[in-house]
Amino acid sequence: MGFDLPAYFRKFVLTPKMKTMKKLAFILAIFITGCTSVMKLDQQKAKDLVEALEQKINSGDYAATTQYYDEVMNRNQTPEQRAENFRKLHAAVGDFVSMECTSIKNGTDENDMPCVNLVYKIKHTKINTIESFTVIRNEGGYKVSVHDITQALDSTPPVQTGS
Repeated sequence: MGFDLPAYFRKFVLTPKMKTMKKLAFILAIFITGCTSVMKLDQQKAKDLVEALEQKINSGDYAATTQYYDEVMNRNQTPEQRAENFRKLHAAVGDFVSMECTSIKNGTDENDMPCVNLVYKIKHTKINTIESFTVIRNEGGYKVSVHDITQALDSTPPVQTGS
């Protein structure tokens, strides 16, 4: 008295069509894995871009900042408007003293595209700011798609310049 398996369980044979599909599934899995690692942005390149942008802002070369922003940011604000906003910001915060990257993370933007999110604490002579950036791959390179500036709420007094 024994248990007899149905015929289709006794011997499982891969047909040529099944072998081809198995190979395709394997190749597809490798491709998807490779694409996800390629889609990640280089954090160091994003950091270099943001720091170069900050140098342009701090030197007062506001017209040159256009090359660091993506097409949407440039379309939403003319170079003249951006320059005027940076002049007002400079009047409010004072001269640049130093900057420190406090956070850098890979993520996705609102369109589910890969991005790098960076946060900097920037010391100025009047007040300190927290600046957050979202860097994306755009127009063949890395570009800033979001640049937010808020006042830092910390106990460290801003650096005073001597008179």
